[in-house]
Amino acid sequence: MAKIVLLSCTKAKLDKPAPAQDLYSPSPMFQKTKAYGESLKPDKMYILSAKHHLVPLDKELEPYDMTLKDFNKPQKEQWAETVVSQMNDRGVKPESDTFVLLAGSEYIKPLRDHIPEENIINPMNGKRMGERLSWLNSQIKQLKEAFIKLKKRIYEILK
Repeated sequence: MAKIVLLSCTKAKLDKPAPAQDLYSPSPMFQKTKAYGESLKPDKMYILSAKHHLVPLDKELEPYDMTLKDFNKPQKEQWAETVVSQMNDRGVKPESDTFVLLAGSEYIKPLRDHIPEENIINPMNGKRMGERLSWLNSQIKQLKEAFIKLKKRIYEILK
């Protein structure tokens, strides 16, 4: 059973082609969700994109302007089916892998019909944008503090 982190794409993007992880980098929310996602040491991490569906971090993308908020229900269902198909193509198993969802509800809701509830970890569930950013800031701060303590302890041991 693999741990898969799914991030949301963002409205803020670079104005030139770039690897997906760089394309969305102007967004503080994307920067923080990516940093938090990386701290979880996942087996794989992808970006959920309205246009490109399931995107590897290093995939080169052109800037675009599309969001699931503009999709109707059948379009969202089709989007989710495409995401799941891409998961299967990449060896990701919705029926057995664990998914950490670091995305907005517009991107999570369509996937819930395809991933068993017991395989979903949604640490930002119910939080609005500002609350998610605040939560991510506190999580990242705690991780940094723990890392500093660990470095000090290692230094003390090696003295």
